[in-house]
Amino acid sequence: MVSPAKNPSSSSFAVCRANSFRLAAVINRLSSHLLLDDSAGLQHPDGVEYYNLLLSLARGVDYAVANNDVPDNIERMPVLLKQVCHRKCDAWSQAIVMVVMISVKNACKAGWFQEKEKQELFSLIDNVGSCFYNPRDINSGSSASLCAISTILSRFYPRMKMGEILISLEVKPGYGAYVCDFCIKKDTTRSREEKLRLLVAQTDNMETSACIISPPSVNFLLNGSGVEQRTNDPGPQIPTNVTSMLKYGSNLLQTIGQFNGHYVIAIAFMRVTSTIDTSWLKDHISPIISAPDSDSELIEGPSKISLNCPISRSGIRVPVKGQSCKHPQVSETS
Repeated sequence: MVSPAKNPSSSSFAVCRANSFRLAAVINRLSSHLLLDDSAGLQHPDGVEYYNLLLSLARGVDYAVANNDVPDNIERMPVLLKQVCHRKCDAWSQAIVMVVMISVKNACKAGWFQEKEKQELFSLIDNVGSCFYNPRDINSGSSASLCAISTILSRFYPRMKMGEILISLEVKPGYGAYVCDFCIKKDTTRSREEKLRLLVAQTDNMETSACIISPPSVNFLLNGSGVEQRTNDPGPQIPTNVTSMLKYGSNLLQTIGQFNGHYVIAIAFMRVTSTIDTSWLKDHISPIISAPDSDSELIEGPSKISLNCPISRSGIRVPVKGQSCKHPQVSETS
């Protein structure tokens, strides 16, 4: 669970040193495992200890990256990781190796390794990841997606202010399985009012609130757990608070299913303001009402509207509707 960053202390330094020693011990033990397997002619290492060591390596790298620490003796890691990735393994082993390489990817971005080693590790990461997804299908952090996010927030969530975007990706229509990892560091600056939220919006038509309805045949997972609010609610949704589902270090976002259009998906720090800035609102213009048709045989009967906002599902305090909207139902400004 992510909480506001606190000032570093001597105790955190001591923990980082302990983590560095633990990583060195894990690397030594893994090297011994691989050496013994090579001497015995084994291409598929077995044993619970081997897999536990890989997971310990991932946790140690995660902790160091989250705390902006560079452990000692990391120069041995690239060679070790190449040996691990080049070994034949089953689906279970591939999943564990993938966990390790996601952590290593963030270490590469943090500047742990030389440029040549970093590029070799990135290549290994793509190779391992190809067993689970196609990296070429993922278009993340583009200017188009950032523009769409800004438009959607100002149009449908005017009281919601966005801070740092941790991850954003564009999704094409059709069936797809998308996997994106991102790192949260402990020194990330944010206020107590900011929460990490998941935004999902269709970009084919951003004029109506239909664009903020979650695709009905898609599942969203964070660190292996489903985001239930995204599967149980068929109507328009506000960005989902997923703070409790995330942690410092490496995090994994998975979206799997049938997309009925182009979507933008993002996880960002957001806060809800108590008041709304109306300076950006245009002067109200009454909707154009067509003249009645004398030949029309249709007679409009009584209509019912809800006092709850169809987007937030809460009571309407300040009713609004679009300039060209002809529906009787209104929504809340937030």
